[in-house]
Amino acid sequence: MRNDAATIHGAGSSSIRIVLVLFILLVIVTGMFSWNQYRNELDEGGSSGIESAQGFTIYNQTSDYTLYLSSFANIQNPGIRIVNSGASQSLVLLGSYGSVSYLVRNSSTNAQIGSFSAVLNSTSGFTVNAYSGRISADIPPLNRFQLIIRSVQ
Repeated sequence: MRNDAATIHGAGSSSIRIVLVLFILLVIVTGMFSWNQYRNELDEGGSSGIESAQGFTIYNQTSDYTLYLSSFANIQNPGIRIVNSGASQSLVLLGSYGSVSYLVRNSSTNAQIGSFSAVLNSTSGFTVNAYSGRISADIPPLNRFQLIIRSVQ
């Protein structure tokens, strides 16, 4: 009886390593795809916290007034609190409800000519509580997340 050793060409240790690496990559990639279908179910609202933050914009369409943000609640700190004539300010609501109050001053003399306050609601948009002075506070019916301040002469 002959005792011959059989050899298989191409089945060296480097081929086994390549197959093992490819198998591990396959497991990782399929694991990532199957995780994506459950990831959205983890959040009750179906969105991440960043996506659930609601944006609001206040437009200063006056000709010579400056808006000064005097107080805010449940709003991300906007940083700059001055809205010059012709400019706008973006506000990010951090929950379901928030509020803002502004003083309106003459740009030339810095004399206070009025004020306004509004409530921000994540579903229904702005609601103007009160305003005084020679201004109007308008909410466009097609975008209730915008508040436009205009001069009244």
